[in-house]
Amino acid sequence: MGEEFGGVSTRKRQNVVLVTGASGFIGTELVKQLEAAGNRVICTSREPSGGGSPYVRLPYTDEPASAFENILENVDHVVHLAAIHHAKRAVSAEEYYAANCLLTGRLATAAHKKISGKFVFTSSIRAQCGSVFDGVLRESDPPQPTDDYGRAKLAAEVEIAAAMPRRNYTILRPVLVYGPNATGNLAKLTRLAALPIPLPLKSLPGKRSLLDLGALCAAIFHSLQEPKTDGETFIVADNSPLRLGEIVAAMRRGMGHSPRLFSVPEAFLSIAAKMTAQTDRKQRLYKDLVASSAKLQSTGWEAVDDSMRRIEEVSTTVTSAQRAISSLAARYPFLLLPRDFR
Repeated sequence: MGEEFGGVSTRKRQNVVLVTGASGFIGTELVKQLEAAGNRVICTSREPSGGGSPYVRLPYTDEPASAFENILENVDHVVHLAAIHHAKRAVSAEEYYAANCLLTGRLATAAHKKISGKFVFTSSIRAQCGSVFDGVLRESDPPQPTDDYGRAKLAAEVEIAAAMPRRNYTILRPVLVYGPNATGNLAKLTRLAALPIPLPLKSLPGKRSLLDLGALCAAIFHSLQEPKTDGETFIVADNSPLRLGEIVAAMRRGMGHSPRLFSVPEAFLSIAAKMTAQTDRKQRLYKDLVASSAKLQSTGWEAVDDSMRRIEEVSTTVTSAQRAISSLAARYPFLLLPRDFR
């Protein structure tokens, strides 16, 4: 409660933050953190639902500019998470471009006109590279996306920079995000870890940078407040990259099981991969995708140092339903290996 002096209230006005993609894996946690910090959150959806934070309808890309401006009325900041990520069907390049680039550009244009605060965009590490990279990836490395998803994300970054000449935006490129109820490749890896059988993952040498969900939400909140992030693009990652076997071992320890991993010669895995038409997938598991978040850390954001321990902690929340094992998974666990680490 604010005090009153001379009939004027000193109560501080709540910041109003519009969050797109608020019902997703990242958005659900972000909304909780923003509200806990005293912000008023407005969520967007194509089908607004009742209960919880207020919802507004997210316009389609072919709607007039006024439709986007209207949802930003009295909004201070925008966090744009909505995108096509882990589609359950084939997605064309045009669909990726419309959902992940055109929509972003329309929203950024409206934000330039309507908001006084920040526009924070969660892009992806795939806007900068493919599923593997030689060396340590940094923002200074030229962007070279290798798929339609990454190309659309990179195009969206360009749209934002063009639409917001005041540079009141921040672009974040997170690596693979882990946390409770993770989706996509992490969900597949969790199911693999839940199998009650030894797995031949101990000797796989490929390292991957990962990102804690809470740390990503903290990076978004940091970007809303920190002027040093204005007009900049940042890789977001934990400090300690892990091998696939280390990730699965941490998950299993968190589930209360021993790691139960063993090594096999690469030649044997090559034969198994060839027999199951998984040669490309196997090759990716032998290469790295290590990214540095030093640039973002230099502005005051703190990265997770011990990813293995954090994954172990997160894995204690895996539900019994998530641990359920299908007969196919038990018979062919190699088929559950994620195609890559997006």
